[in-house]
Amino acid sequence: MPRWKDLRRFLDRNGQFVRHGGDHDVYRYNGKIVRVSRSSGEIESRKWRDILKHQLHITQEDFNRGL
Repeated sequence: MPRWKDLRRFLDRNGQFVRHGGDHDVYRYNGKIVRVSRSSGEIESRKWRDILKHQLHITQEDFNRGL
């Protein structure tokens, strides 16, 4: 499973940073707002599937290419 820092790196390259908000950073990607934890830990599999499907609207392969 990816780590929060992997998601942040993807969004730094492919999205737009909006602001720091508490313990999350906020990005805009494909017109959607995506909140990224500042944790350095791994993203649990169920949450990761939800992020890909409902927030990023991409596949795991698209994510990997964007890194």
